[in-house]
Amino acid sequence: MRKHFMLAGVVGIAALSLFSCSKDQKTADQPSSLSQTQTAAGARTAGTDELDAILKDLTPDTYLLSFDGLPANNYITKSVYGTLSDETQFGGPRYPSPIPALYKIGYTSIPFNKIWVKTCPTMIPFTDIAARAAELIKKADSKTFADLAVTEVGANQQLLATKTFLTAAGRLQPDVMDKYLAGFDLAKFRLTLPAGTTLPGFTRGFYGIGDITTVPDAGARTTAYVGLRWKDILIKRFPNLIGCFDPIVLTDIRANFSRLDKGFAKMTIEEVAGGAIIGF
Repeated sequence: MRKHFMLAGVVGIAALSLFSCSKDQKTADQPSSLSQTQTAAGARTAGTDELDAILKDLTPDTYLLSFDGLPANNYITKSVYGTLSDETQFGGPRYPSPIPALYKIGYTSIPFNKIWVKTCPTMIPFTDIAARAAELIKKADSKTFADLAVTEVGANQQLLATKTFLTAAGRLQPDVMDKYLAGFDLAKFRLTLPAGTTLPGFTRGFYGIGDITTVPDAGARTTAYVGLRWKDILIKRFPNLIGCFDPIVLTDIRANFSRLDKGFAKMTIEEVAGGAIIGF
């Protein structure tokens, strides 16, 4: 049984986040991969806008953009575009990280929407699409996105973020929770918390680089959560502080956290398909 560990939470995205698959998934003999915003003739369908037109060749589950308080405009008319999980991580060991201090302790990928800094970024795979989207976003809100820039952070991963965001994110440093998680393989767990969390010690919304957007291994322990992604299992059971991994490892992490604050000793560990979850 493959083991996983993660903590997760529900967060309202401050501005936007986008990622898409590579071009080799969009071929002429796969018309079903096109978004419904594109007609057979290539024209825009009713109810779409200029941002839809830029994203028309990408399927909804490969990107996510969400806007909070965007001024009324003729270019971006919806608050959410796409269905990609906001827990998606980006980056790679061969690419310079926008957060060097965390990179040094093993964070080769980052869920940028879980950084508690406004304005959240947009992720796009191709430079040309990223540049077009950036210009449109600036037109829609020139004040908030005046310094929006495109930065390559991984293979087919162009990060659209304001220079203000990148500067603030670049200052992030390991905190006390990193100390209590030292010694654990970052790839085997993921801690994710909602923006505004006031639990002791946490200064950002993510810890570890485990992927909670996947479904637990088939043939694992049968529970009501079978078929759900780890993220969905966690949200379903623990709406505040939640996680999953091997129960023995969860016990060790709970003990470590309890050294910081005795309140963490109250976290419940529950076995589920493919491992266990933990939370209040």
